[in-house]
Amino acid sequence: MSSRNENIQTKIALMNAVKKLKQLSYLEFIKFEEYDSYWLQLFDSELKCFRKLNSIPTYRKLYENSNGNIVWLENSLDFFKNKKEWLILVIDYPRPVWANVRVLNYTGALEELWESSDYHELIIADKSTGRIAQVFSEEDSYEIHIGKCEITSSRGD
Repeated sequence: MSSRNENIQTKIALMNAVKKLKQLSYLEFIKFEEYDSYWLQLFDSELKCFRKLNSIPTYRKLYENSNGNIVWLENSLDFFKNKKEWLILVIDYPRPVWANVRVLNYTGALEELWESSDYHELIIADKSTGRIAQVFSEEDSYEIHIGKCEITSSRGD
């Protein structure tokens, strides 16, 4: 019975993710990432480090200085600028959904992801380099954590 509930929750999450992705003008949906994929397993260890209690962000911006958030994102994540495909987390409940997307416009894509998130939280990864970035809200600031995973030649796509 729990397997059936899990399948239903997965279908609902995928349907909601498709709706959300269709609302974005600067990202084009390619395909969903399988929940047990090599990439999600690889990036998971970095994501766990980002969320540790005393983790140190790569970049930090106080809420009170909220002017120029998109420029701050652009400059902080500039290593994604020339990447034409990203792996992103589509925040969706009851389950998170990861999607491979084609980037049509770097600035526009960042702005849409930022604005479409209730708390201005996002995760972007690049399979070609193993780089991953997570932006999230803390008590008094936004934080960007950046990591790089070692990619092996036996990776999956």
